[in-house]
Amino acid sequence: MPAAGLLAAGCGGNGDDGDGFATTPPGRLPAGGGDDADVDLLNGALAAEHRLVAAYLSGLPLLEGRALADGELFLSHERAHVRRLRELVGSAGGTPVGPRPSYDFGLPGNGRDILRSLESLEQQTIAVYLQVVPRVADPLLRATIASIAACEAEHASCLLERLGRWPLPTAFVTGGS
Repeated sequence: MPAAGLLAAGCGGNGDDGDGFATTPPGRLPAGGGDDADVDLLNGALAAEHRLVAAYLSGLPLLEGRALADGELFLSHERAHVRRLRELVGSAGGTPVGPRPSYDFGLPGNGRDILRSLESLEQQTIAVYLQVVPRVADPLLRATIASIAACEAEHASCLLERLGRWPLPTAFVTGGS
């Protein structure tokens, strides 16, 4: 199996949304959670996820073949991330942010432009998570956020490979291409 297939399979490939791992179970906020700072951090991550959902939705029509299949899978992951973050914000007593009415992703000319744009947005989202993870107070909530960040890094690696670039360019995930 090519590297991209392995990486894509690693991001929630069995559909269990992380059950069995040390993360916050769906439907429950960890003890001690719920302060306003955590809600703000979670909403920042949620805003980044809404942007990714919009980017995948707008880009899918220009993709084909394996890139289209990857895009559809990644969109399902992003939607799962949105659902989980909305639940966590709500459980903490906050109001989850919604998507913006529109996003400006430029005018891509072809599928390759879409892949470059998606890879850049994945990297930007990773950068958001790298800021959020150390600031969240509860360790189980941090683990949930870190698992989403890892999934975004897998997406970025797959997109790099689709672009003909080395999918693992550095030893550290930084949120930059």
